[in-house]
Amino acid sequence: MHHSIAPYEEDPVAARSLEEHAADVCAAVRGREALPPYRFTTDGCSLWPDNGWLHCCIEHDIDYWCGGSEIDRCASDRRLKACAEAAGHGTVGRVMHFGTRLGGHPWAPLPWRWGYGWDWPYAYDDPAGRVPLRGGDEGCAGQPDPSTDTSP
Repeated sequence: MHHSIAPYEEDPVAARSLEEHAADVCAAVRGREALPPYRFTTDGCSLWPDNGWLHCCIEHDIDYWCGGSEIDRCASDRRLKACAEAAGHGTVGRVMHFGTRLGGHPWAPLPWRWGYGWDWPYAYDDPAGRVPLRGGDEGCAGQPDPSTDTSP
């Protein structure tokens, strides 16, 4: 996989800057010595238009590349939803959240799965003693994922 969105696909300096940002975000949790073996790449909003919320998808891709615990994934997906909502696209945020919860599982052999910077199959990291990805769980620790709630 490679960067498939502008400016990163055509500008190696911009691409390298984005890759360094991704490494910094991931290193804050894992340390520089434990970064994913595959370089960071982004396709923007996988299988979704990039209108007005592309920055949300790129940050979400950084989290998905880095991987982490199931709690980290839940928090990352909730941040994506909140980012799209903050950009004025509430319905889009809710649909994107549902799609990432459904299609981003680490056992899915897809290029956008949780932990795509690591070999497949990827298992969730053990949450014991972890440093939360981007500093917070945002209600995910011990809480059911609302996108999977089937109650009326």
